[in-house]
Amino acid sequence: MPRDPSPAASPLVGPRLLPGALVLRRDARTLQVGTAPGVVVRDRPGLRRVLRLLDGSLPLGHLSRLVARDVPEFTDDLTGTVGRLVAAGAVTLPGAPAEPRVAVRHDGSSAGLAALIAPAFGATALEPDVEVVLSAGEPGRSAFEVLATAGVPHLPVVLLERSVRLGPFVVPGVTPCLGCLDALLTAYDPAWSVLVPQFERPRTVTVALPHGLLLRAAAEAVAQVETLLAGGRPATTGHALWLGPGQDDADLRPVPFASECPCGLLAR
Repeated sequence: MPRDPSPAASPLVGPRLLPGALVLRRDARTLQVGTAPGVVVRDRPGLRRVLRLLDGSLPLGHLSRLVARDVPEFTDDLTGTVGRLVAAGAVTLPGAPAEPRVAVRHDGSSAGLAALIAPAFGATALEPDVEVVLSAGEPGRSAFEVLATAGVPHLPVVLLERSVRLGPFVVPGVTPCLGCLDALLTAYDPAWSVLVPQFERPRTVTVALPHGLLLRAAAEAVAQVETLLAGGRPATTGHALWLGPGQDDADLRPVPFASECPCGLLAR
């Protein structure tokens, strides 16, 4: 069964500065939250200390009591201050539109690659909007058939002997699937169809790919998913991408709908 490489994240219950945003001083009278491009706020006594308390772990009522006790020099209305920071885009509140949920699944032999990809998306969702499915060696196709039936977009990432294959990125009912890739490979090598059922067998595979290639594959997988989540069309939809074995080797090949594959009927 695919494994979840990520621990569960603590839920937000209160206001939080944008993750990664630094609180910086511009001059004697103003602070800046973040740098891309950053939000400029007029400084007040105690404001910098208050901003550092906005980590999402406390609801606003508890924060107000904490500030009154520990930051007495801050005399502004905390609710109004937080509201202005939210409007400026420097602070988020619980209950805001949820980030798209991404699951990173892997077999035991591809755990190293999963550890490189999973932090980009946080804790693996139980009911994801997108799944990245990693395997060392060709994966069993049945798991992908389940995802296709459930309508979950998914990106297969396969660690091969000397390279990494990404795709095709499957949007069920819209783009070609892994079965279409199998049909294409069978057209080149008729024996491929005999090999495919054997991929279902459980096994442990030794991964000896260069770390640099794994980093490159992880970055590419994240980029493909982020493109889909942003409403774009990833390069691996309707295509498969082979990376390696050389540092600059990249081979993007089209994967058309297979005439005998059910996904092509759904897309019509």
